[in-house]
Amino acid sequence: MYCKTYRKTFLASALALLMAPALQAANLMQVYQDAVQQDAELAIEKARLQQSRAQISQANSFLLPQVEAAGTWSRVDMDGAPESTTNLNMTLSASQALFHGEAWFARKAVQQGFSAAEARYRDAEQNLLLRVSEAYFNVLRAEDNLRSSQAEEQAIKRQLDQAQEQYDVGLIAITNVLEARAAYDGARAMRIAAEGALMISYEDLEQITRQRYERIDVLQPDLPVIAPQPNDRQAWVDQALQSSLALQSARAGLRASEEQLKASRARHLPTVALFGEYSKDSDRLNNYGGDNQTVLGVRGSVQLYGGGRTSAQIREGSFALEEARSSEELAQRQVLQQTRSLFTQVNTDVLTVQARALAIRSSESALEATRTGYEVGTRNIVDVLNAERALWAARRDYDAARYNYLVNQLRLKRAAGTLAESDLQELNQWLVKTSR
Repeated sequence: MYCKTYRKTFLASALALLMAPALQAANLMQVYQDAVQQDAELAIEKARLQQSRAQISQANSFLLPQVEAAGTWSRVDMDGAPESTTNLNMTLSASQALFHGEAWFARKAVQQGFSAAEARYRDAEQNLLLRVSEAYFNVLRAEDNLRSSQAEEQAIKRQLDQAQEQYDVGLIAITNVLEARAAYDGARAMRIAAEGALMISYEDLEQITRQRYERIDVLQPDLPVIAPQPNDRQAWVDQALQSSLALQSARAGLRASEEQLKASRARHLPTVALFGEYSKDSDRLNNYGGDNQTVLGVRGSVQLYGGGRTSAQIREGSFALEEARSSEELAQRQVLQQTRSLFTQVNTDVLTVQARALAIRSSESALEATRTGYEVGTRNIVDVLNAERALWAARRDYDAARYNYLVNQLRLKRAAGTLAESDLQELNQWLVKTSR
């Protein structure tokens, strides 16, 4: 009987392992490499970049030689004629633009559009670095919150058990037990919420990478928390104005709009092309050799009136240029504001981490003193519970301050256009595996 039960249990466990999704442990760089392969947002920007590259070839084609071959076959039956006539015509033509203002400026507009698309793709790469880091550290933040919530629940449960024992022997009133019970219920609710938040944080990470992770490496406690380097706000602003990819994209978009407006205005200019044509006619039914004709020349044309379409396109291009100028100005203002604010925030985070560390030590001392006072009768159970909660809140605040510092530091680098894979590699060195 035991053997059968064991065998069933073993088979059920093996089947469960086979059917369960593959889970893995990972560090920050491994998660990032998974995201590079699977992230949908980066794939969208890559496809847009390839579309823009194909548009360059299309724009170039209008300035390259054009070769065309054509042929017609016809049969003519005429009333009263003894027999029908069958004709075969073949034509080979080629042309080369000598002057085509619209195509010239349109090509330059497309080239600038490609520069904008390239900057957007590189910005998407930096955005992926940031999104992966934010999702990764949100998981660690949620894990730390859960651990502290579990520890707080256990600590308050011990206080509740102690209060219950004291009440049972008549040392304290029932009010103290009820106070401890209320605190325990609150801590339990907080722990349940922390468990849900941890599950959600892992799902957010999975959404980027399409991978499920059993666990991820954790941050070392001795991570250095230092001010931005260089610790000079204007230096970061100057770097952002030069390297910000969002600003580069807006500037390229402005240049593209300028060239597109020139292309629209160039429709009023004549076009000149060199052309050549060879044609051959033959009457195949009557075995006539037909006529061969070769033509070489220069063809020019100018639009005199097109229903007002060109004028309307010029007006549209003027408004598009105005929009691009405003977009470039807005992008510059946003880059300046983000860089200045994030620089200040990172420096504030450094001080906050230091202050949170001191708050933990102060809360530990306060809890110890409160427990001593409770034992000698100068403090009540509510004071102890409040001191317990204050200590665990201080520890959660400290963990949150460290993660805020890391994420804001990466945000600052992205605002300045300098965020790179090497920044994640440097952070990855401060991660260690855990056996949890």
